[in-house]
Amino acid sequence: MFGSARPPRSRPLSLINNEMSIKRENRGLTASQLRRSLTVKNLREWLPGFPIAKWLPRYSLFDLQSDITAGLTVGLMVVPQAIAYAGIAGLPHEYGLYSSFMGCIAYTFVGSAKDVTLGPTAIMSLMVNTVADPVRFGVNYAVALTLICGVIQLIMSFFRLGALMSFISAPVISGFTSAAAITIAMGQVKHVFGIKHHVPRPFTKCVNGTFAEIFHGDIKAGDIVMGLSCMVLVLFLKQLKTVVMNWDKKDGDVAQPRRVKIARKCLWFITTGRNALIVTLAALIAYAIKSQNKDYLTLAGKMTSGFPPVRPPPFQASLPINSTTFHACTPATSSSCVAANHSGIADLLSDFDVGLVSVPLIGLLELVAIAQAFARQNNYVIDPNQELFAIGVANVLSAFFSSYPVTGSFSRTAVNAQSGVRTPAAGLVTAGIVLLALGVLTPLFQYIPQAALAAIIISAVLGMVNLKILLVLWRVKPVDLIPLAVAFIGTLFLGIEYGVLLAVLVNIMYLLYLQARPHFSWKATGDVVVLRLHGGLDFPSISYLRQIVTNVQIEMAEESMTLSAVVLDWTCVMDVDYTVVLTLQDLHDELKRKDVIFSHACLEVSKTVSCAQSFSAIRSSPLKRQS
Repeated sequence: MFGSARPPRSRPLSLINNEMSIKRENRGLTASQLRRSLTVKNLREWLPGFPIAKWLPRYSLFDLQSDITAGLTVGLMVVPQAIAYAGIAGLPHEYGLYSSFMGCIAYTFVGSAKDVTLGPTAIMSLMVNTVADPVRFGVNYAVALTLICGVIQLIMSFFRLGALMSFISAPVISGFTSAAAITIAMGQVKHVFGIKHHVPRPFTKCVNGTFAEIFHGDIKAGDIVMGLSCMVLVLFLKQLKTVVMNWDKKDGDVAQPRRVKIARKCLWFITTGRNALIVTLAALIAYAIKSQNKDYLTLAGKMTSGFPPVRPPPFQASLPINSTTFHACTPATSSSCVAANHSGIADLLSDFDVGLVSVPLIGLLELVAIAQAFARQNNYVIDPNQELFAIGVANVLSAFFSSYPVTGSFSRTAVNAQSGVRTPAAGLVTAGIVLLALGVLTPLFQYIPQAALAAIIISAVLGMVNLKILLVLWRVKPVDLIPLAVAFIGTLFLGIEYGVLLAVLVNIMYLLYLQARPHFSWKATGDVVVLRLHGGLDFPSISYLRQIVTNVQIEMAEESMTLSAVVLDWTCVMDVDYTVVLTLQDLHDELKRKDVIFSHACLEVSKTVSCAQSFSAIRSSPLKRQS
């Protein structure tokens, strides 16, 4: 009954015995010792751990061999990608390598997914270009953003906010990544055509500026030939890798001759390391042309040799970066130097604006999505909060090595998994390859053509554009096309930092709408109406319930039917809030004035209702679940 308390449930005897035994065991402990032991236990359950402690004691020689192979393969892939992605971020090319080793080292100790590899990605590089804006503020802001991003992610992991990913649906992710890929690809077209002048970063201005330069004839034929040739070669080798993998699937467990296995393995290695192969060939061609004193190609230019300095990230703007050469401007050549006017952390935070939210969120989104995908594929489980802690640690440590924000890379993680990686220790090998490149190969990177790097980026990001999902959503649930479209259009035209936040806001509003408009069905048996609720009942939806009851009365009156009782079938409702209680009281009083009995059928809800003494007049009617 609404007005009476529910009788207490009987407790199982086993539970009572367990509690008594716990009390007997703790009887010899002092109160302070008991509190201290409970506190330590709670902290262990609450705080993230170090997954390396689980797999390191069981590490074997076979694991070491597999991890070395995977680490070498990913290392050959990450070096050219990192150099290229630094260009997307608007930073000198060596900063891509600075961002590629510490994340791998940190993830070895705190990461929970064996396949994931951390480092610079195309989307995160675009975020850095948008938020830190090296063309205005130089490299310092990008490095400071790494530290701030890592600290925010660590705070989020402490409060176990990895569950925030539940509010970002698959359509939102697809729309965001597709728009980001198109934005990135459009920004690289200028390098394929050898355009020397600055092209604005926003998508619409980038399109207008790029095509205006092309129509004016300010292009280089050598860059066009190099860019298109590299793009065709990348796509060819990518398709060849698919063919090689299909051969292995078709053969299954059928034994193959040794020479066939060796040939396929070599072919797989070449196609997997296609970026390194193409960059090497392009650099050799560029060196041969440069030795003839010809200026047919735009080159990456000299990079700073050696390892990055180990120091805290500066919180002030530095000399801006030239958007064409990716080198720092001098005060004499820079007309947009703002370093003198942006010298404090307050100015820095103000300049980052909404990026303080979007950059950590996008970093977490990329990492968790990749980790969960490969965890399902390879039959293991990851903890989103542990991954949040891992990426936070990686970014904080990377900031002291002049890195910009890092996250999980899908392409390199896929190669890592296909290479047979056994543990996250493969990241140590990958980091070693990057450090070797920084220490030895940096002087040779100056001959890499910008068009070749642009071709690698465009070929990589075009695969992120997902058109198939449009047809799938149209068949499965067309309403999901709305958040996808909002994410796509918002990211493309408002900016990458606003697009995903706007789409998540639309998604949450849609969820709140569903919460406020639950599904009701009613059935009249004589003069009694049974109203069944298919879902939860909270304060956003109680006014809708009242409207439904009113509509039922109107419909029965139009059909000349008498209404003597309204029964709410709440067998699907586990609990209600106080606003629901007050509104039901008003509805009860309203129906009572019309001589209509108002009752409900759910013992679980009675616990809340019985606490409200104003409900003493409402009667509870035992009603079995309707079929």
